[in-house]
Amino acid sequence: MKTSRKSKNTSSRSNAARRDPYRDAGVNIEAGDAVVDWLLNTGKSKTSGSRGAKGVRRVGEIVSGIGGFAGLFRPEFKRCKDPLLVASTDGVGTKLLLGLEHNALEGLGQDLVAMCANDLYTIGARPMFFLDYYATGKLDPKQFRSVLTGIRNSCNTCSMALLGGETAELPGLYEGKHFDLAGFVVGLVDGRNHLGPQHVKAGDILYAVESSGFHSNGYSLIRKWLSRGKGRTPKSLISRILAPTRLYPEIPQLLDELGTKGFHALANITGGGISGNLPRVLPNGTTASIVPALLPTQKWMREFIDANTDSWRDVEHVFNLGAGMIAVVPKSGTARFERAAHNVGLAVHAIGDVRKGRGEAKVVYND
Repeated sequence: MKTSRKSKNTSSRSNAARRDPYRDAGVNIEAGDAVVDWLLNTGKSKTSGSRGAKGVRRVGEIVSGIGGFAGLFRPEFKRCKDPLLVASTDGVGTKLLLGLEHNALEGLGQDLVAMCANDLYTIGARPMFFLDYYATGKLDPKQFRSVLTGIRNSCNTCSMALLGGETAELPGLYEGKHFDLAGFVVGLVDGRNHLGPQHVKAGDILYAVESSGFHSNGYSLIRKWLSRGKGRTPKSLISRILAPTRLYPEIPQLLDELGTKGFHALANITGGGISGNLPRVLPNGTTASIVPALLPTQKWMREFIDANTDSWRDVEHVFNLGAGMIAVVPKSGTARFERAAHNVGLAVHAIGDVRKGRGEAKVVYND
């Protein structure tokens, strides 16, 4: 049974003296209603999509959101000659377990939004609205509020609406306060001017856009490595490992300024690492040549990897190595790209180039 954020079930209040067999089974409808009330009565402006990060333009407004059976959103198509809707869904994975162990939950809300929205940014799209799914064994209002605060604040950063969601209390499927998260985002891009492999050519330059850390990938391996320390890992390192996934709402601003003639493609470096994700935005017959020493791998990240494996190459397909995104830029436009990235607050580093190859696109590392 689910406690919905789309509609409220008040049948449990009809007779307070009557025994509630559903609650005896582990589902507390009143607790679910209480968190819905909290969500409805706090931060209304932040769920409206009316405000966002400086310079980030919104592309529509809520007509009706949280409280109904479904949310209504009015998109803004006026600036698009060929409006295309873009959709993505994702979760946070086993980073949730580490967050629970260290009571660091608000950052998980940002992880969820970023894992969805960042995929849209690879096309140059602007997110319009977001929905979440929160499932737990026993609803803990404090835990819920921490996670949803992170979700709501991150939606505001991206200037998109938190249109709705679902809270499921599922005793027997999840133990105690364990929970899982999923997110769903819909955005907008102009079909005449979107990033992708169709623009990429041999000679293009590759730029790593700095990550905030491991983002939300590889945490099954990270937790295994941490278990070797038997609880002796410094809190400062745990804090860095749990740093929320960076949001990249600056990307559409770059595309507005540069266009696809000055900014060809963008890869989100998630599960699969650089070698598993960068080829997805390269045409066949090309090879991405990368110099490992030029990757902006944070010192603490490199030390953590080196302490747990013989070579970074062993886990290259797991982690982003400090490159949260990789942009593909024409060689003739590198100075302009670097200047534009600096102006919107993105730290970028040239790490290699695109070369002619054979067959499917691939990544090679050149020491």
